[in-house]
Amino acid sequence: MNNAIQIALILALLLAFQANAQSRGEQNLEIRQGERLLVLAPHPDDESLSSAGLIKRVFENGGSVRSVVVTAGDAYVGAIIKETGKANPSPADYLDYGEKRLEESRRAAQLLGQGFVHLDLLGFSDGSIYAALVNHWRRKYPMRSDYTGFDHVPYAEAEDRGIAQDGQDLHDELLAILRETKPTLISFPDVMENDSDHAGLGMFVLLAIHDWLSESGNSHLQPRLLAYLIHWQHGWPKGSDYGVALDWSDQPLYLPDDLPLRGHSRECLTLNTQEINLKRQVLGQYQTQQRAMGDFLSAFVRKTECFTVLNPSSSRGINNVLEHWRHSRKSFDYHPMTRRKI
Repeated sequence: MNNAIQIALILALLLAFQANAQSRGEQNLEIRQGERLLVLAPHPDDESLSSAGLIKRVFENGGSVRSVVVTAGDAYVGAIIKETGKANPSPADYLDYGEKRLEESRRAAQLLGQGFVHLDLLGFSDGSIYAALVNHWRRKYPMRSDYTGFDHVPYAEAEDRGIAQDGQDLHDELLAILRETKPTLISFPDVMENDSDHAGLGMFVLLAIHDWLSESGNSHLQPRLLAYLIHWQHGWPKGSDYGVALDWSDQPLYLPDDLPLRGHSRECLTLNTQEINLKRQVLGQYQTQQRAMGDFLSAFVRKTECFTVLNPSSSRGINNVLEHWRHSRKSFDYHPMTRRKI
């Protein structure tokens, strides 16, 4: 296995399987003056589902926000079949859907930050992130989408148009963004996510953070790492599979009880009425997703946004974690958005 991939898996599984679990107890997430927030999302809408309130609060406290959406979310097969009326959509249909989702991200960012969110749309294929980490690390062996047919980023407005869909290039892009942004807060997917793109991006982020902090002169940087959760076991969050969008905004949303704490802590941001209403409006920009799974989106419009908070300098149990990975690699039976084998 490639050394870089080993590091990513070690660090990711350190987060996923670290021992010495503490009892559950959410603390208040403090947002300081002048934070530099970096939000990393695998698909369009994940940045808003996980962190819309956080983004708003950072702006309210005089901070800056950079949002990175890695894929175009272009392989939501069921939704595309419904939108097009075709039993077998063409590559052009998947590309058109990806363009729509990228444009929705632009509209959401504009509403959320009033033009002040620095948005990066990388335009990778839906379902490519975990594959790029494990099987397609090198540029000469990129991941080719079964849906769009491309092994490179095809979208005209994507920052990475023409880049091969491989792990090394994605890692280098994330590392460059960390160098430029020097974030004090990083919001990214928990590697325990029950979705291959989400878990895979969590691993890529940990690898990039490790390399960034290891560079000469960066040892003093200690960003707070906020791991969010979007996909978990069936039925979480409550209301996400009801088939109808309901109003849950008077209730908190906590991380599930069966999500291992892994020796880290949990912190929640309590949203005010203005932040809740803005989050609802921002998610309303994702019309393709509202039509496909409005109940799921509405289930995240709550009084709280909660995260698992990591210590970026922790190295406990790395050897045990690597051994655990070798003997019980996490598998993904289905990609929740495509309902297909990965």
